[in-house]
Amino acid sequence: MNPNTGKTSFSNKNDAEAAATKMSRKFSQPFAAYQSKGKWYVGGKFIKHRPQIKVKGLIDLKEAWQQFQDDPNDSVVNDYIEAIETTTSENIQESILRGDDGVWTLLGLSEKRGTELGFRNDKIYLVLEVGNGHETIHLKMGGAFARHIPLMTKVAQSLLDQPVVWSTWNKVGQTQWLENEWFYRLDLNEEVLVEGD
Repeated sequence: MNPNTGKTSFSNKNDAEAAATKMSRKFSQPFAAYQSKGKWYVGGKFIKHRPQIKVKGLIDLKEAWQQFQDDPNDSVVNDYIEAIETTTSENIQESILRGDDGVWTLLGLSEKRGTELGFRNDKIYLVLEVGNGHETIHLKMGGAFARHIPLMTKVAQSLLDQPVVWSTWNKVGQTQWLENEWFYRLDLNEEVLVEGD
């Protein structure tokens, strides 16, 4: 079933977001603008339980992200997958999926130095701007994963203005970081559930 059937489409994001804000106030329910096949729509997510988000596994990512290699012999994707596997096994930490509690859209991305982010270093970090229509957060990638920023930048560019979920190892209460501060993996949220007005 096409979730866009019967909906009013908008030619640009601003008009769709204005309509979403108006509907959110009118119905006291969360509505958000989303893009599908080049057009903008307004959708609301009204389910009482969190949906099960299906995220591509590491093997699937190898296949899906081959397109982001500059050269067929480049090992950038394999190196990235290996870094995830190594970090997961070394830290004995479970990867935590974020962004599955609503419709989060990738609004923008930029590279910033640590000093711009309030850190005491001048290293480069990839910063993603992600919003759900009510809240905007800024996710960072750097540190041990800084060498994978070029790959993740290409992945993020391909997901701009799309619904996304992201993964992190940071567990609330176990680190000084906030729940939605860091990421190491970004995926298209293919399970976004939307209903028309």
